[in-house]
Amino acid sequence: MRELVLDCLRAVRAPLTAILLTLALGFVLVSAIADDPVRAYRDLLLANFDSLGNFALFLNRATPLTLIALGVIFSFRAGIFNVGGEGQLYAGAIATTIVGVTFTSLPALLLFPLALIAGILAGALLGWIPAVLKVRFAVDEVVTTLMLNIIVLLFTSYLANQVIRDPTSYGAVSRVLPEAIWLPALPGMRGATSGIVIAVVLACLTWVVLFRTEWGAQLRAAGTNLRFARSVGIPADRRIITAMLIAGGFGGLAGTLYVLGIGHRFEQNFSPDYGLVGLTCALLARIHPIGALATAIFYAMMINGSAYMQISTDVPRSLVDLLTGLLVLLMTARLTRKGQRA
Repeated sequence: MRELVLDCLRAVRAPLTAILLTLALGFVLVSAIADDPVRAYRDLLLANFDSLGNFALFLNRATPLTLIALGVIFSFRAGIFNVGGEGQLYAGAIATTIVGVTFTSLPALLLFPLALIAGILAGALLGWIPAVLKVRFAVDEVVTTLMLNIIVLLFTSYLANQVIRDPTSYGAVSRVLPEAIWLPALPGMRGATSGIVIAVVLACLTWVVLFRTEWGAQLRAAGTNLRFARSVGIPADRRIITAMLIAGGFGGLAGTLYVLGIGHRFEQNFSPDYGLVGLTCALLARIHPIGALATAIFYAMMINGSAYMQISTDVPRSLVDLLTGLLVLLMTARLTRKGQRA
């Protein structure tokens, strides 16, 4: 337990330092364009805690970001540059929706796990395909994951418009899932899905698997030096494929939890680029699961807070994009002593 706490502190130290520096520099920028910079920053950072409704929205936003970031961490630790989080998210969401609206006659005790498993497996399939192509045919995983994103988004658009569309609603949305399989809310916090609890637990389990198991050590070895890993007898190819299956499963789970806990139906444009932001969260955390949890929470706070800030002040929401750029710069920069290489 002590090792976990110490490792967690080391993991969040760099992200927190970069976040504090980003906020300090951002305040200087806000002061130059806003009549009341203190109020603007107060809304950006604290409006999420003004009411239970705001806080619930903040937690719901952090859930998919955390899960996608954890999936990216598994793939990156295996040496695979997985940029398919958005496709895996949509695959999980559509698979869960199809099962949920098709087998409504099943009891909730069977339908809920069936819908959950369908979403995870759909996301895992999106991770498995580029992994096999990479291992067996040396196909660049960036290309395949990006192309799969486009394919899945177009395919889900067709399904949402032509196959499972709710004719009584406006837009490309499916019928509502049975209420019996909705994810329960957090106790005493209406509107906040319990998916955030699942995300936090999985972040801790990811740390254990990657850094306290033989399987995790072999995975990291394969990602660090594939040729060496193979030479010492590590089944590196299998570890890479398994890591991408897990990564895709996490992305699919993010879509599943959104459908079951937040939207309760599939909506074609439900994601504000969760896949890209989740990837950014993982990179800013330097591929550490606990650090990714911290950066996902910060991003959720900033994304929601920017809307409140724009409503109450004259500071545009695009400020968050600028702060994001600063954060990326500060997280990727390494301070070194004179004469040393970065």
